[in-house]
Amino acid sequence: MTHDLQTMTGKVKHVKSLAKWGLILFLVCFILKWAGIISSLYLRRKSTTEIFSPVPLYIKSTATRHSYSLNEKMKGSICPILQGGLGNRLFQFATAFSAAKSKNMNLIIPSDAEITEVFEITDTFNESRELCRGFRKVLDRASPTYHKNLMNFSSSDNIQLGYGLQSWKYFYMYDKQLKKQLTFRKHIQNEAKQTIDKILQRWKINSRKSVNLVGIHIRRGDKVTSYDDGYKIATPEYLNRSVNYYAKKYEAVLFLVISDGMSWSIENVPSHVPVAYISLGQRELDMATLIACDHTIMTIGTFGWWIGYLTGGDVIYMKDAAVKGSRFEKVLNVQDHFFPHWIGL
Repeated sequence: MTHDLQTMTGKVKHVKSLAKWGLILFLVCFILKWAGIISSLYLRRKSTTEIFSPVPLYIKSTATRHSYSLNEKMKGSICPILQGGLGNRLFQFATAFSAAKSKNMNLIIPSDAEITEVFEITDTFNESRELCRGFRKVLDRASPTYHKNLMNFSSSDNIQLGYGLQSWKYFYMYDKQLKKQLTFRKHIQNEAKQTIDKILQRWKINSRKSVNLVGIHIRRGDKVTSYDDGYKIATPEYLNRSVNYYAKKYEAVLFLVISDGMSWSIENVPSHVPVAYISLGQRELDMATLIACDHTIMTIGTFGWWIGYLTGGDVIYMKDAAVKGSRFEKVLNVQDHFFPHWIGL
């Protein structure tokens, strides 16, 4: 019996031992299983993080045109409608440039715009024309008059701004920045300088500083036969008064003339003063040459207006530029169109 009790006791101890090791084995398996689940979750989370890593706001393009960020796209944009002659396009660009500056908006210029080939314009986004097609149009139909309400659009709007906009009041507050944008490209500057140097040599003038150069732009062309638009053509009397103003004010003066009616100009520009006539065959070269002068005599048209503005110095304009009773007289506001310090004769 004692032997049986010992045997039974031994079995109980063996069972307890097995139960103990079984529990340990179960705990080990349990721990390993949870460790595996946690590892799997970590790897899955890591993989998800790698797949959906944060996207940068913008990717730099290898193209030449600008790319702008998502944050900048939240701002409104202005696309100037650039049409007409070079002078008209400069008014349209200048007004859009100023509006974009004052409202902190993007200024978008078509990548193939003519003014970007003529001027060193940098403070814009160069994009395809297609980008602007859906933008709301804000149009100035009066042209040489300032309309403050025209600029009453939100800075978050996308706008096409166009037509005349022919008032200095739209952009005078950004005069310095605008003139920096309207710097001629180097090859144009160089050709204008070479033209002036040749003229000075012809007149035996040794120093550029020893003479006051006055640029004269005489607009004729279509305006001679277009009576309906109401523009007055410059008369010989006007040119004589303007030339005499500079001849009396400055001791040494040389006048440089460009015109789309050169034969008439040669016959009617006063001959008692030294005059050189220029025809370089490209309007941007003619403009750049006159802008390299010191002062200006303009007749009619926006081309001459911009020559006066970009030249600086004294600017003479026709104070009676509109035909009495014409549509042009009705829309022209002399104070809005011509700077107050310019001289009307």
